[in-house]
Amino acid sequence: MTKRVLFLYLTKHSGHYAAAVAIEEALRRLDPGVETMLLDSFSHANPILSKVTLKAYLAILRTAPELWEYMYDNPEFKERTKKIHELLNRGNSKKLQRVLDTFQPDAVVCTQAFSCGVMATWKRNTGNQRVKLVGVLTDFVAHRYWGAPEVDLYIAPNDATRQTLLAQGVSAERVRVYGIPISSVFRQPVDPDAVICGLGLRPGLPKILVMGGSLGLGPVKSVIRKLDKLPQPFDIIAIAGKNTDLRERLERQGHKLRHPTKIIGFADNIHELMSIAEVLVTKPGGITTAEALTKAVPMIIINPIPGQEQKNTDVLLTHGVAVLARRPADVAEFVSQFLRDPEQLRQMRQAARALARPTAADDTARELHALLTGPPS
Repeated sequence: MTKRVLFLYLTKHSGHYAAAVAIEEALRRLDPGVETMLLDSFSHANPILSKVTLKAYLAILRTAPELWEYMYDNPEFKERTKKIHELLNRGNSKKLQRVLDTFQPDAVVCTQAFSCGVMATWKRNTGNQRVKLVGVLTDFVAHRYWGAPEVDLYIAPNDATRQTLLAQGVSAERVRVYGIPISSVFRQPVDPDAVICGLGLRPGLPKILVMGGSLGLGPVKSVIRKLDKLPQPFDIIAIAGKNTDLRERLERQGHKLRHPTKIIGFADNIHELMSIAEVLVTKPGGITTAEALTKAVPMIIINPIPGQEQKNTDVLLTHGVAVLARRPADVAEFVSQFLRDPEQLRQMRQAARALARPTAADDTARELHALLTGPPS
């Protein structure tokens, strides 16, 4: 009998989406007969609220990041908003009911805590035990909105996060530590010379890759301006993501720069760009940094927002795979230091290889497949 898996994520072209796609592709490689569906759960259930929420989130990050820090993993805030969460989860689970009725999934995989909460509420209210619920964490830490008794399986990025889930009441047999799922393309060999030639950049010189995530957040323009003042020879690759305004501003700035600079919008070849990068300047999203670890590229984390980005940064700093820059000028200082000290870069690459979990998506797919084909609970 054909097995069906529904993947719920939050926002297309986000890290949550990338993780869902990575697991789905790994599952299809393992068992081509499995039927899959990917769905933006929030946009599907509440398209207007989804857009409003994204705008509000970005506004908070720009104007009051300390408010996000308060909201992110605060037990007091969680308790105060418990009824609101329950109402949202109940309402969204009802709107997802049509999808569940039509697709009839055997398992639902959630790569974001909101989606997982919606499905946990649905399972609790319907008493459905047939549909397996899988929660996949895409940051290096777990906040308190993840834990739910209705979740049949958690995929954790590391042992510390496993312990956090256990402290939230999750039983040990429901947690597997496989890492953050990323695409298999990050394990494939890349021809650096061909990539550099395709970008029109100079062979034999270091490449500094500057990324602001899919939304093009962070002081990317200021970072490039500071980098361009350095005397060392290198090329710059700047990723603007879906931020068209940022891309246009970078292109206007690019003509005035001394260092050759390649400006790219939304890139679907990040694995190639990371393969040629000497250093990555980035926001510390879970997926991006997991990809960088697999490519063993040293990271300069720029101005992380409170909450998940700061906690991701703490993990990366602890393992010696990244340094923290609070200002664009700090980025330039680190790049200059790294280019003068290749041994430091070598040590960071070695630490990255030790921390990387390149097969997380395949390991997750195997666990999911076992859940699908195992005896009914």
